[in-house]
Amino acid sequence: MGDKNEMIELSLPANAAYVSAARLTASSIANRLGFDIDETEDVKAAVSEACAMLIKLSPAGIVKHFKIIFSPGVKSLTVRIRAGHGIDLTPDEGEMSLIMIRALMDTVEISQSSGCAELCMFKRHQGLFL
Repeated sequence: MGDKNEMIELSLPANAAYVSAARLTASSIANRLGFDIDETEDVKAAVSEACAMLIKLSPAGIVKHFKIIFSPGVKSLTVRIRAGHGIDLTPDEGEMSLIMIRALMDTVEISQSSGCAELCMFKRHQGLFL
């Protein structure tokens, strides 16, 4: 149920029309890992909010794509969303998207280096694997 060596990468245009593809992928991976319906919905909603926030903070025409990396673990899922140069992914701490993401996921970290931004989210599966 989740091999440390498995990683699923999805590269999407920085366009709101593609957020549903990220949600569907997140849902499928969480379901495969045995997350229950509530946990799966949390992951889907967090990925959706993170993508929307990234697109909103992207300067028009500068960030053309972003990458989502899903890393299944034992009873957990890490989701990294990376954007290229030209984006400042340090939103106001009071921003509603960030508040929602932090409420849905167990851990949320934002990092910025060399003009590249990354939002890393972690969700632990609370149920039992059978």
